[in-house]
Amino acid sequence: MFEAAEFAIGGVSLILLVFGLTEFIKVQFDLKGKAVTTLSASLGFGLMGVYQGLQYVPDPYEAIVTAVVASLAFGLAASGFYKFSTRNG
Repeated sequence: MFEAAEFAIGGVSLILLVFGLTEFIKVQFDLKGKAVTTLSASLGFGLMGVYQGLQYVPDPYEAIVTAVVASLAFGLAASGFYKFSTRNG
């Protein structure tokens, strides 16, 4: 069975990262409909490729990939929190 929570890089769930990136890009570029579906599928494909390929990356570079993924997640969380706080206060 497919367990989305099992796929993580540096503790960051890839499925949640796909959701966050899709929402961020959708809003920034005013995407709708099939474009958003294509975007989310492409992001999922790309991030899963990174996840699968990470086992072939030497240690110093693996740490860089992990840092980039964690930084993306932190940036998305910060922008989402900012958007939430300015909308409700």
